Amino acid sequence: MSLHMEPKLSLEDTKAALTDILDALLAPANKEKLDDARKVAGNDMMKMMHHVFPLVTKIQQEVIQKHGFGSEGEDAIKFVQTVRQYEIQDAEVAQLALRLKSNFLPPHPTMAPPQTP
Repeated sequence: MSLHMEPKLSLEDTKAALTDILDALLAPANKEKLDDARKVAGNDMMKMMHHVFPLVTKIQQEVIQKHGFGSEGEDAIKFVQTVRQYEIQDAEVAQLALRLKSNFLPPHPTMAPPQTP
């Protein structure tokens, strides 16, 4: 039995779904909620998981339903698996996926140059 899963969406449909998710994240009402959650979380990964991750996941879940996926967590996993398969093959999907992932992670703190004595 093969563990390889065939993508549920075509390459173009996957690009469209990722673009729709990114657009939904920038919609004024969603952007305001996400900005507020990010302010609360700061650079704390645990706070990001508690405040930001659920919002991004909810928005993503709403969008992927419009692309043929269900409303269960398993459907979100199937979507992510589809994206992962295509991001290996297609630079645009990889770039869109990276933009989406950046919504789940805290901003990287800027590193100060090393001090010389």
